[in-house]
Amino acid sequence: MVSWSRSTPWRQGYIVDSETLAQLGITIDGDDQEKIIAAVATHDCDLAQLAYGEPEVELILGKVLTDKLDGNYTHCKTARRLHIELTGTDEHLLCEFDASKRVRVQKEHKDPSKAFVSYEPTRAALMNGQERSIFQRWLAARYRRSSFPDEFDRRLRDTKVADRLARLFKESGNHIPAVFFDVDQGTERTREGSDDLYELAILVLYKTDEDPETAEEAALAAAKAIDELFLSRCRTGANQAWEWIELTEINVISDEALTYGQSLNLIRWQADYVSLRSDPAQPIFDV
Repeated sequence: MVSWSRSTPWRQGYIVDSETLAQLGITIDGDDQEKIIAAVATHDCDLAQLAYGEPEVELILGKVLTDKLDGNYTHCKTARRLHIELTGTDEHLLCEFDASKRVRVQKEHKDPSKAFVSYEPTRAALMNGQERSIFQRWLAARYRRSSFPDEFDRRLRDTKVADRLARLFKESGNHIPAVFFDVDQGTERTREGSDDLYELAILVLYKTDEDPETAEEAALAAAKAIDELFLSRCRTGANQAWEWIELTEINVISDEALTYGQSLNLIRWQADYVSLRSDPAQPIFDV
């Protein structure tokens, strides 16, 4: 039996191709096996451990996308699904990873075909440094997501604002890595009735690493659409009074301009948010 070595070629974020997955007996129901891939979720430190101390490697399954990325799933906007382009090799690859599809593979096994040590990472697809950081933040986000008040989330859903926000970022989401919410200036209050308003300030963050002018234009367009969305869904009372949630301000900022101090007072909004009152709000500064 081949033994796992501390000098393993595997690292977190490395890609397992469809052929290797097939040999390991790993499939996804309903998907073409040739499109299935996986990314290593296990941390480098645990990968370096011998099998008796860390016997398994965790993989997150995904697939190769034939169409474009969905902006709702780029840059960790949802903790359940990630769309990402792998550009670490000449052959760029559009991929989707699903956090619910996790499998564990033994580092060593008496049957070599079932031992992860028998295989090497594909050289055809690779995350560059920035993409690996996005993947790592996505892994961490599932366990450190902040939560908004349950009543605030309910109002977002009932007014249909949440659904429309998600649709809004479908096309422009790759230019906008994050949208931050400041609800009631960070103070959780009990709200009752349509005239007991949550005060909401929104900050739309845009990227500057590739095409900052286009990204800024996309962010400004998104901010305008968000403003119009809240006006149409929440400014519906008598004499156009605000109901449920009042959008007090919305601003656009670049990823280079966002300060650490600002991030401490803001919570990142994600399309799949589910409030948990038992979880305290945790600021995420990961841009």
